[in-house]
Amino acid sequence: MIEEETGVTEGEDLLVPLDQYLSNGVHVGLKYKTVDMKPFIYKVRQDKLCVFDVKLIDERLRIAAKFIASFQPETILAVSNRVYGKAPIRRFAEAIGAKAFTDRFVSGSLTNPEIETYMEPKLIIITDPTADQQAIKEASEMGIPIFAICDTNTRIRNIDYVVPSNNKGKNALALIYWILAKEVTKIQGKEFSTAFEDYISKAEPQPYLLELQEKARQKRQKKRRIFR
Repeated sequence: MIEEETGVTEGEDLLVPLDQYLSNGVHVGLKYKTVDMKPFIYKVRQDKLCVFDVKLIDERLRIAAKFIASFQPETILAVSNRVYGKAPIRRFAEAIGAKAFTDRFVSGSLTNPEIETYMEPKLIIITDPTADQQAIKEASEMGIPIFAICDTNTRIRNIDYVVPSNNKGKNALALIYWILAKEVTKIQGKEFSTAFEDYISKAEPQPYLLELQEKARQKRQKKRRIFR
């Protein structure tokens, strides 16, 4: 049953227990999927939501940690325009010694040395390619390797390394960055003792998410009235 739902056989060695992946929704994508992300999708549920192969998520996180650890920490930049990604990237950056960009990404931050926010990273970590398009565009122009957390709706043009995951939920983002921090610091030979809960954003949902939730609630109520 577990394998049927997740792609993971019972007792398989993972970076964190399977239940931790599942309870934090890392594997649950969207109803929309791109051709680029199809190889990472294990199944489509009856409610039409796409489900990532948890085994693939775990495998790519292992590779990602080694990839990130191959760079000097101070040359790594993590970016998040999504509110739920800001706290996790700050924690991640603190843990491994990298930099985090949590403000609005100003045009020219990677291409224009004349502006205050200009930076010259050797690796950029993107929380959501849809929300962080400007950062991807500039990193690509400058030849900076791009690592990105990609949901089922992501088009991976210009992205060099993909970790498939829900990149909208605060728990999912927290878990991805917590695992990466734990694994990278292990490779760096540093101590890591920060609890996963400390990576979870305390921010309120962004207005557009509240609007979507309200529309979904109204839709459910309408269906209930129809079937009464």
